[in-house]
Amino acid sequence: MVQHILQHDNPTRITIKLHVTENQFSEWESVLNPENNILYVAMPDKLPPEASKDTFISLLEFAEDKLDVNAVVLCVRKNRPDRASLFETFLIMGFQPLSRKSPLAPPSTAKTSENYYFIYHIED
Repeated sequence: MVQHILQHDNPTRITIKLHVTENQFSEWESVLNPENNILYVAMPDKLPPEASKDTFISLLEFAEDKLDVNAVVLCVRKNRPDRASLFETFLIMGFQPLSRKSPLAPPSTAKTSENYYFIYHIED
């Protein structure tokens, strides 16, 4: 399945299902852009209480090991009540804030201000 995704020349939507426990999982909607080799990921509106830093680490490992991307851009809604603790976690993990006007931000985000963006650069 991953090889099929990697063969696309255009941005491709991917739903990433990460298991938190054997019976609980979270689904992450994302777009792989082969033009800049960045995985754009929308933070799920709700995460199971058991979701932790391990979930984010699994997401980054998948992006690095399976998709071989250069960076991951995380999109987080500004109205999330848990955004302060999420931001702290992202910064500890190595994410950096990304301006919505940056050329690395998702296309067409310069016109909207409902999300925060964070980028994680994957080193070779």
